[in-house]
Amino acid sequence: MRNPTLPRVAVLGLGLVGGSLFQLLHHRGHPVVGYDVDAATRRLVAQRHGGRVCDSICEAVAQAELTVIAVPVWAVGQVIEEIGRTDYSGLLTDVVSVKAPIDQLIRQQLPTARWVGGHPMAGSEKAGFAASSATLLADCPWVLCLNQPEQLNDWCDVARYITQLGCRVIPATTGEHDEAVARISHVPHAMATALTNAAASGVVGALALSIAAGSFRDATRVAAAEPNVVAAWCEANSVAVVSQLDAVIVQLTQLRDALRAGPELTASARDWFSRAQRIRQTWPREAAHTTRVARTVEAIGGVGRAGGWIIQVEQDHVVAALP
Repeated sequence: MRNPTLPRVAVLGLGLVGGSLFQLLHHRGHPVVGYDVDAATRRLVAQRHGGRVCDSICEAVAQAELTVIAVPVWAVGQVIEEIGRTDYSGLLTDVVSVKAPIDQLIRQQLPTARWVGGHPMAGSEKAGFAASSATLLADCPWVLCLNQPEQLNDWCDVARYITQLGCRVIPATTGEHDEAVARISHVPHAMATALTNAAASGVVGALALSIAAGSFRDATRVAAAEPNVVAAWCEANSVAVVSQLDAVIVQLTQLRDALRAGPELTASARDWFSRAQRIRQTWPREAAHTTRVARTVEAIGGVGRAGGWIIQVEQDHVVAALP
């Protein structure tokens, strides 16, 4: 029996995140269909989970009220083009980790789309449907981009559906999202790669890897991610990534200079480590209180900028949790 609290959903792309969303919806009894360009993946999903898997995008979106684009950034244009060949008029969102290029494609190819850019902040260094799980997205921060007043009603509809899945909706503009994700995802992937390559280089590289333990494991986990995917993220978000790389270089230069200066500046180095310790020990942030927020772009956007998230969407207001 169809669960009336969520619309009929089409998930286009059944990899790590798309596959996890498909499983979450299916296991909770929500109406969902899936599509993946890979026929073997479609067969695997149908065999393992029994949900409805379509053989084309046109078939998948035919009865959908909400369509989720869940493909790599380089494949989004083709998916949008195929959606444009249908008469689809429902809500459209995505789970891609860069928003500005996707917004541009939507404006060019689907100018009348009821579009709300999205990005659930959950993942793994692994890829593909085999790595997906119905629990991957549980209680995750889910960014939904709100840029203009005319998006507000559609944004609130998508936000309501996401909160009903138990996720925390983080409002942000497209630009805010791309800058923030460069800081906490794209550049950390680059840093993990740099640490891995540096550790393995030179005469003692083999020795270093043989004695590597927790620090190396935790700092370099995402270096095992699919290189083409990570490179595509950085390329698509290059302006923000370059800016944040510069910021990290400044931080490392401060430590290098303090160490080079000798013992009299070791206090500076300790302060450098202590500052990060304080930040890391207070993350992730917990909700200090909840509050009603007006259903306006300015008020909702202010929740995200304050580090808060939306936990409920009502007719005339939203309920926000603030740290």
